[in-house]
Amino acid sequence: MKTFSILISLALLASTSCIEKKNEPSDRSYWVEKLVQMADPVIRNLSENTLRKNIPIERSATATASSREFITHMESVGRTFAGIAPWLELGPDNTEEGQLRAKYIKMSCKAIANSVDPISPDYFNSTATRQILVNSAFLIQGLFRAPTQLWGKLDAVTQQRLLDQWRSTRDMVPGNNNWLLFSAMVECGLKEFGEEWNFSVVERALKSHKEWYKGDGLYGDGEVYHSDYYNSYVIHPMLKQVLEVTIKYYPEYEQFYQDELIRFTRYAETQERMIAPDGTYPVIGRSITYRLGAFQVLAQAAQEKILPETISEGQARTAMTAMIKRQLDFPGTYDKDGWLTIGICGEQKELGDSYLSTPCLYLSSLIFLPLGLPADDSFWTTPPEDWTSKKVWSGRTNVKLDKALRN
Repeated sequence: MKTFSILISLALLASTSCIEKKNEPSDRSYWVEKLVQMADPVIRNLSENTLRKNIPIERSATATASSREFITHMESVGRTFAGIAPWLELGPDNTEEGQLRAKYIKMSCKAIANSVDPISPDYFNSTATRQILVNSAFLIQGLFRAPTQLWGKLDAVTQQRLLDQWRSTRDMVPGNNNWLLFSAMVECGLKEFGEEWNFSVVERALKSHKEWYKGDGLYGDGEVYHSDYYNSYVIHPMLKQVLEVTIKYYPEYEQFYQDELIRFTRYAETQERMIAPDGTYPVIGRSITYRLGAFQVLAQAAQEKILPETISEGQARTAMTAMIKRQLDFPGTYDKDGWLTIGICGEQKELGDSYLSTPCLYLSSLIFLPLGLPADDSFWTTPPEDWTSKKVWSGRTNVKLDKALRN
């Protein structure tokens, strides 16, 4: 009888565990929840003309006040839209998630309109700081990712104001590094959204990055290689986008584009291998408090269905979910009002660079690019699978040997 009771207890326990597992949110619903949690304060406040008033301007533990603090609220906007845009581009539908998208599409269009409305308290003064060039590039990246639901739903006045603002950045001289891609993105935005571009700016960015390629999927940030995540924050995603626009008009760049696709995919492969079994990754280089934005290339490769053969969709999704949980569920990641704090694992102001303030942190939204794939896509429906480092450090033997890219 005692053995029988134990078996019954185990069966009930197993049954309860199955019920609890069934009640757990899916990876997708969890991702949507975390994206909305991150993006809502930026989009909602800008749509209500209260972003400048309400966003905190926290800085690193050692940084002094910056001359651009009166306009730094702007830096949260392009970054946020670059991350949320693919999800918005799915458009409204009758599902709960589709109705949530409808809400944020409407709010986003109002927010973007406010940002270029001269009478708005949140107006982005295009002559105030060179950071308007950076914000413009990220915003254009977002508009390229949501041409129907964002650009296509802006009124004509707002569209023209954006074009005027982007043109005004031509007077801003970019650094001879990844900033060349910001200027190139602006020119591509002007070209694709109805104006003429200054192709010499694009040409310089492409020529320079072709020369700065270091091998094995890595570019220098300028002539010198930096051990940081700028290949993912900026270089690969914007270089690929600039090339996609360029080859429409200059087919001679097709070979560079094909080379970049191979390099992009190789870097995504490297990124997956950097994710530790517990969802952490190396804390190296500047701008590390951009958090999950460091893995934009892996996220974009998943969204665009160009993951390398060594990474399954279930593997990529499970690895990125582990990263999101490891960081965004950690106490102190958000302040009491829901704004991101400076840090990686909670609030760690000493990790903030001297140029960094709270609005910059919203580059972290770039991890959510795969939400641009519909809920029934194989990325979401494929069973979860352990990622490379988790397989290796648990003693598995079915792991493919990593090989450098010789292109």
